[in-house]
Amino acid sequence: MELSQKRQKQNDDRFWQRLILPEEDRRRLHPATPWTGSYRWFRSANVIDLWSYRNSTEKMRIRAALSRKG
Repeated sequence: MELSQKRQKQNDDRFWQRLILPEEDRRRLHPATPWTGSYRWFRSANVIDLWSYRNSTEKMRIRAALSRKG
């Protein structure tokens, strides 16, 4: 990803983060509301963005582990 693309993504993320509460706050305020597939972001630093994860083998391993938990 080029530097200009990264900068644009960061700007886009900042824009949406001003409009939308972080997922942790949304879950606390509205626990019964299911996720609809819309934009969401996490304040926690320990959340892994699977869409930008570089290694497809690792991505598949993480997805399998998450599906076993659910």
